[in-house]
Amino acid sequence: MNDWESGIIQVNDEHAIDSSLTEEQLLETAFYLNYFHSVRKLGNGYIWYHFDQVPLLDRLFFVSVCFKDTSLMVVEISLQGNEFPTSWDNWSEEGERKRQREHDRLLERHLSIKPSYRQTKPYPYKEYKLIWGKICSYFDPRSGNTAIAFKYKNEC
Repeated sequence: MNDWESGIIQVNDEHAIDSSLTEEQLLETAFYLNYFHSVRKLGNGYIWYHFDQVPLLDRLFFVSVCFKDTSLMVVEISLQGNEFPTSWDNWSEEGERKRQREHDRLLERHLSIKPSYRQTKPYPYKEYKLIWGKICSYFDPRSGNTAIAFKYKNEC
């Protein structure tokens, strides 16, 4: 069971991600072995690991995990499925807004707290503050990105 209010993301009953996860530990997980898609090193100490078709809450997600100098900073999850855009070839603002609305519904179902901040313009954004950091749901039309972001303390 995922305990998002504690900053814990579980995949296939494995305690895959939490605030204390290091880059070295990630590379030794079954999560990494089973779902790794790609890695992007930014050259400034930040490195992003991307995972595809990750089963969470009976759905499939694209998951990105960001480290800065081996410390966990951010985990972003984004629903996958035929009902959402899958590439720039079929990207649409309405498709991403649909994904963002579904992200918001997931957060409402799996968090017992209300958002501490929300906005609708210039783009939809909700933020939940927690002891370990914060969870944000957003759609950014400038980048075309929609995700639920777990931002751990050192990122807040």
